[in-house]
Amino acid sequence: MSDIGSEEFEEDEGINLGDGDRNEKEERHGYGKATLPSGDTYEGQYEHGKRHGNGTYRFKNGAKYVGEYVKGKKHGQGTFWYPDGSRYEGGFVEDRRNGHGIYYYVNGDTYEGDWYEHQRHGQGVYTYSATGTKYKGSWVHGKRDGTGELVHSNHRYMGNFLDDNLQGVGKYRFDIGCEQHGEYVLEEKIQEGDTEEDEQLTVLTAKWKCSGVTEIEPAIIG
Repeated sequence: MSDIGSEEFEEDEGINLGDGDRNEKEERHGYGKATLPSGDTYEGQYEHGKRHGNGTYRFKNGAKYVGEYVKGKKHGQGTFWYPDGSRYEGGFVEDRRNGHGIYYYVNGDTYEGDWYEHQRHGQGVYTYSATGTKYKGSWVHGKRDGTGELVHSNHRYMGNFLDDNLQGVGKYRFDIGCEQHGEYVLEEKIQEGDTEEDEQLTVLTAKWKCSGVTEIEPAIIG
């Protein structure tokens, strides 16, 4: 995910050229166009000299925003095309991704759900394009955290996540008609450096410990 290019140039900074409606104070007011000192352009609604209402802001680096503004900031519903080719469609609050939205990543992955201050935060679904696996559940500051579910092609895992890792009690449900119960326990492993001068690193790895297997009714698999 890239936020490069998401910072817009303030129109009262430096000289800008454009045309459109103005009020008695010669402020942009109504529909207008402007080319800013950065080379960015804006076309849309103004109110008292600020972008306000619906508009299109094109960045010199190729990024683009189409959507709502309030007092010069992206605020409301909009779509942002980022320079790296990714795209976000959803809510903005004062120039930042907030509320419900969908992010389309360059590698084909998608996330649909809650956002807070540019990060995945709340409830949402992340789909991994390479495998088709989906994560459905809780997010905290951009990471899987809390109760969630990993859905694979022929089985799924339901349990807890912490700081983007599997941790704690959970269960695997297989389409063949059984469940495996257990828990993920974090284990420390020492990773040697590439050379004698490199320091050893302690790596935490989640290891599954099964406590039992039960049969389930096929009707509840879905």
